Formats: sequence, C-alpha cells, structure tokens
Amino acid sequence: MAQKQRARPTQRRAVEMRRTLLDATLHLLAERGAERLTTTAIVERAHVSTGTFYRYFNDKAEIITALRDEAVAAVDRDLRDAVVRALDLDLEGAVREIVVTLVDGFERHGPVVAAMVDAQPGGSNANVLPEIERDLFQVAAVIPRRHLPGASPERLEALVFMTMGVVVATCLRIALHRPPEVDRAELVEVATAMIVAGLRS
Repeated sequence: MAQKQRARPTQRRAVEMRRTLLDATLHLLAERGAERLTTTAIVERAHVSTGTFYRYFNDKAEIITALRDEAVAAVDRDLRDAVVRALDLDLEGAVREIVVTLVDGFERHGPVVAAMVDAQPGGSNANVLPEIERDLFQVAAVIPRRHLPGASPERLEALVFMTMGVVVATCLRIALHRPPEVDRAELVEVATAMIVAGLRS
C-alpha cells in the first residue's frame, strides 16, 4: 500500500526541524552514499529521536525524494538564468553557458544526484532527471532557433530533441564521473564543441 506523503510544515520550528533532517541526510549521502544511508544514521546525525524523523518523513526514500525535488528546482532556476545570459552570446558561447551551468548544478547537488543515478538500473545512462531535460528542452530551445534561422521547424525540433538529452547526460558525466586526471574545463570545451557540431550538422 502506498504511503501518504507528509505535508510540509509551516510553523518556523517545524520548518527548521525538517531542514535539520534534510541537512543531516545530505551530509550522510556525501559521506556514505545512498546505499549505506539509514534512518538510524539520519536521526543520530540530526540529534533527534526516531519518532521525530517519522513525524516528517515516512522513510529514507521520501527524504531523498525531498532533496531531489530541491536539487531539481535549484538547477532549473540556474538554467533559466543561464538561458537569459546565453541569448547575447554566439552559438558556442551560449552552449558553453548551458553546459557550465548544468555541470555546476550537478556538482553542487552531487550527493543527491548521485543517489538518483545509483537508484536507476541504467545509472547515468538512464534519464535520471527527466524534469531538467524537459525544462531544458523548453527554455534552451530558443538558442538553436536564434542561431539557426535557416533551419525548418521540423529540423529545429529534431535538433533540440536530440541535443537536450545529450547535454544532460554529458553534464552528468562531467560532474559525477570525471576521472581525477582529466581537467574539468577541458571536458566542458569538448562537450561544447560536440554539442555545437551536432546543432550545426
């Protein structure tokens, strides 16, 4: 039977307690990963009772979902701002702006994004964050439309559809799976060149 999702608290003390539990979970995800996360570890890190945890969340999956929703909302906000900045740039500069913004966002929310990736059978090859890809499709589609005025609407639709999935997957790889000996800036440049080449194809 599906568990009912708990309502978000509105009183200041309850909001602060919920935040304490979320922050404790974030720290543990960064230290241990999602596989070794337990409600016992969360309550110990937050210095609260088990009963307190269950007043706010049904289980560890629900608290990870809450963190995921926060991460997606933050990355979305950053992405919208990046698209506005990108409108004044050439195609390469615009694509680089989007790539850097996504890599920054995925790195900033790395423990949560990694937990989402690990939960998918396909790992980072799966569509881990469909909301971000959907929103990227909606807001960033303006860039190829602006820079490829000769392309037909059908061609633009195809280019945007294919490119946006590649952008998200590529930025996830750079943020989460970059080999230590590989320079981040170099990977951003490679990703930018690949995406621009795809758009111009």
